Amino acid sequence: MLHSLDRRFSQFYQANRLAWRLVAAVVITSFVVTLSLTFFLVKQEYQRSLAQISTDLNTLARSVTPQLASNLWLVNTEAVHTQLNSLLQTKAVNWVELVEPDGTRYQVGALNGDPHNVISKTYPVNYNHPLTGKSVRLGELRLVNTLDGLESQLTSQVKRMLLLLGSGMGASALCFLWLYHRLIARHLSHIADYTRKFNYERLSAPLDLARPGNSQDELQALTDAFNTMRQNLQQGIEDRDAAQRELFQEKELAEVTLISVADAIVTTTADGYVKLLNPAAEKLIGWSFAEAKGLPIGDVLVTAADAQGPRLSRLMQAAQASSKRQQRDKATLINRNGDRFIVEVAIASISDWDGRRIGYVVALHDVSAAEALTARLAYQATHDELTGLTNRRGFMSALVQANEAVKLTGARRMLMQIDLDQFKLVNDTCGHQAGDELLRQLARMLLELLPENALIGRLGGDEFGVLLSDLDEAEAQVIAMQVLVALEQYRFVWLDRPFTVTGSLGMVRMDQECSTPQEAMSRADVACFAAKEAGRNRFSWYRGGEEDLQSRHNELQLLSTLRQAAETNRFKLHYQPIVPTLGQHAIPHYEVLLRLEDEKGRLISPGAFIPAAERYDLMATIDRWVVAHVLDELSIRQARGEVLPELSVNLSGKSLNRQTLAFVLERLDENPVPADRICFEITETSAIANIKESSLFIEALRARGCRFALDDFGSGFSSFTYLKTLNVDYLKIDGSLVRDVAEDDVSRQMVLAVNRIAHAMGRKTIAEYVENEAIVRVLQEIGVDYLQGFHIGRPEPAIAGRPLASPYGEVKVSGV
Repeated sequence: MLHSLDRRFSQFYQANRLAWRLVAAVVITSFVVTLSLTFFLVKQEYQRSLAQISTDLNTLARSVTPQLASNLWLVNTEAVHTQLNSLLQTKAVNWVELVEPDGTRYQVGALNGDPHNVISKTYPVNYNHPLTGKSVRLGELRLVNTLDGLESQLTSQVKRMLLLLGSGMGASALCFLWLYHRLIARHLSHIADYTRKFNYERLSAPLDLARPGNSQDELQALTDAFNTMRQNLQQGIEDRDAAQRELFQEKELAEVTLISVADAIVTTTADGYVKLLNPAAEKLIGWSFAEAKGLPIGDVLVTAADAQGPRLSRLMQAAQASSKRQQRDKATLINRNGDRFIVEVAIASISDWDGRRIGYVVALHDVSAAEALTARLAYQATHDELTGLTNRRGFMSALVQANEAVKLTGARRMLMQIDLDQFKLVNDTCGHQAGDELLRQLARMLLELLPENALIGRLGGDEFGVLLSDLDEAEAQVIAMQVLVALEQYRFVWLDRPFTVTGSLGMVRMDQECSTPQEAMSRADVACFAAKEAGRNRFSWYRGGEEDLQSRHNELQLLSTLRQAAETNRFKLHYQPIVPTLGQHAIPHYEVLLRLEDEKGRLISPGAFIPAAERYDLMATIDRWVVAHVLDELSIRQARGEVLPELSVNLSGKSLNRQTLAFVLERLDENPVPADRICFEITETSAIANIKESSLFIEALRARGCRFALDDFGSGFSSFTYLKTLNVDYLKIDGSLVRDVAEDDVSRQMVLAVNRIAHAMGRKTIAEYVENEAIVRVLQEIGVDYLQGFHIGRPEPAIAGRPLASPYGEVKVSGV
């Protein structure tokens, strides 16, 4: 019997474990809460009882002390004892003591239990003399209550409450368990059995709880959810069958698409044997599909080998070994006819349902034309178009490397600057065409005369630079003399008119004291100037010291002038408009240009003082002055309620640092003007000189809303390399390209390429040096976004304050 009951109880427990846990949680919680409330109420009752006892003692004391005083005055001892015993008849007093001033004590009652668990109160017994009216102290009355009865009463009340609580909670728990089993547990068990027997392939009948009525409760919601899932599975099986049919159609479509794409596509097996060639691949590699099918892909796609072997083989190996789905690279493809193409190769793996590779797709995109254009642009970016020599940018780049070699390894490098004497005479007499021909002939002569390892560059105008390697001063001096003699003996003839050409040479030995390439160029310029001052047709070494004391003195005077100008606001801001090529710009846009006002009030262009400022590290100070005054200008216009223009501020490379960044952020906080009205222009050279610092500077200010423009863009091939890294809003196309865009097709194509690249990367373009109507028309056809130059507007000391519109109307873009 007991075993049967135990088994049935175990089954009931297993079927209602959740209910047991809920009951246990409710009982424990209720017990804790009730117990807490009980103790709180008992404590309140205990405090109330103590207060009542204290009140009763005070009342008794006030009623008996006058009579006690009279009996003590009359020395009626028996009456005193009687009166004290009468106090014990009350429930409030368990022990009484009367102490006279002479130490006589009257005690009645008994103290049982803890002597500290009592309420004791002491009252003075005073007698008011009827004749004198004075109060006489006859003793002290002490009344004590032991609290035994109070504690017993409270303990009994607590026991009764806990007994009633336990009985009630037990009965409630049993009722809850029965109701839970009847209403929930048995239906959950039915749902569990249905789920265990559920067959996804052969769907059973819908789930039914077999309950009376149609109650919409949680169990019914769960049942409906199961039935909905059953319907969804049935629909899913039907969809799967339809998907298989669609998959076949998609396969057919994929094969047709593969045949139709313009890029060459080759598919292979997992071990690299050709499965498919599309028509573009057949045309590119010179193999037909029938001939190539089943051959190793290395026999069909032949790439030029480099130091590590054929590029395609390495890509295939990388694709096989890598978990990445795609490998990309560039390679030189040699087709079956021996023709070479530069292609972008992308290899992607094909996997089955289980993730096992079953083949590869090799895509080839012919970029030969683009690479040729890029190489041409790269060459033009670092070479002078007229003479074919390295241009100033390329020469400065080589100078940077030479400077690093000198500092790191102590290599010997000599810098020579050649400035032609009286070159202007040829230009003025016979025209620029004659001057250009003279420069070409001299460039060829220098290439033949100077050592093979010498780097020769045209620095601009009639200036040439020569970087000599592995020579001492004596050897470099011999070469300088040879150059001077060759120039002196050379006769340039134009239209039967002979001209004598001489030159002045500045020589600099690059050493540890020459800290930067700019310093080396500055020293070479000083030495060249000294050669001219000494009578031309000679060379001069830069030695420092007395030879250039006057020059340095002049520079120091200019340095002092620049510092005073920043402190006394002798710098003046001018504004040159930047207008949209087509349509109207809602917000006026200007480039902020700097002028220096001398002591006589004349304005000095920046070309006269910026080189000295850069040489003596004053550019950061000047840039901060400009930023502060531009923000003040915007703040004043904002206070007047005027339209705020977008102002472009030029920053030098010396300002792209954390100190200037902190200054700009501080001034932006002080001047609550819209940050998007400030555009900072940085040159390509300064940006890439410290790409990490430049990127940090740009990102920090762009986060505040400022804009950025990359100035002189397109004059160096490094522009394309670093453009992705530099997050700028505008690209200002170098003026050397824009100036000849209407007459020179190469310049036009370079501007077109720069504009396309900029637009592809989401940048706007600004063309500088727009000097005539013909340039405007060409730039409109190309699709350049903004124009700037003297033909658009000259720099002015004030802002017009109105939207700027293109004064040339709209021109239909021809699609170039």
